[in-house]
Amino acid sequence: MINKIYVIIILFLFCSCNKKENRTIILSKSSDNYIDWISDDHITIIDAFMCNNLDSLLLLADGIVLTGGEDINPLMYNDSSNLSLCEKMDFRRDTIEKILFDYALENQIPFIGVCRGMQMMNVAHGGTLYGDLPTEIGELVTHRNNGEVMHDIVVACNNHAYTTMIFPQDPNISFRDTIFSVNSWHHQGLKDIAEGIKVIAKSYDGLPEAIAMDKYIHPFMIAVQFHPERLDKDNVIRKNMRARFFDAIYEPRFF
Repeated sequence: MINKIYVIIILFLFCSCNKKENRTIILSKSSDNYIDWISDDHITIIDAFMCNNLDSLLLLADGIVLTGGEDINPLMYNDSSNLSLCEKMDFRRDTIEKILFDYALENQIPFIGVCRGMQMMNVAHGGTLYGDLPTEIGELVTHRNNGEVMHDIVVACNNHAYTTMIFPQDPNISFRDTIFSVNSWHHQGLKDIAEGIKVIAKSYDGLPEAIAMDKYIHPFMIAVQFHPERLDKDNVIRKNMRARFFDAIYEPRFF
């Protein structure tokens, strides 16, 4: 009888461990492209910008994505000179995304930043931004031209623990200096890199295009300056970032 009980318990645990549970992903501000990118039968997506009770919302978070959008108010990184270079800003969104970032960092919630989201990750952790790339670093690389453009980026890190969170790579091969083509639609970018953030890839003008938080600070906190949600559905970067994000969301966390 006791042996039968043990068998039942083992089978229950086995089934429970192999059953895919529902997870909740919070987007700082939603759009159809982001929903198409991360949608899944077991994923609930919530738009933080449309919610009034952010404290309660955070308690549901299994993953957080800061999406693209307006310029970040440069007063967040103490640079009033950039005010004249900025385009549309949204103070409420700045506030929401700073809260989302801080919560993800403190509670080890898997995190992705996209375009503005990458800039917010840097700013929220103590870094700064260029107010306008053509004005401040020149036009060696065109990062936007009346809309979205494509340009090359190069992997600048040879640590597979970081690069494979973003780029699809063979862990047995060095991928430093590997070139990828990505989409681009921004006029600001990372200037002073916050402590603890690693630059994973750059464009040819030296601008960071992909970053990751040091794993001793956070196990899965990545961001890109381009837009994986708007890349083709078969694009290897789009697919890899989604897959690694989901791996992190479903990985058990013990506190």
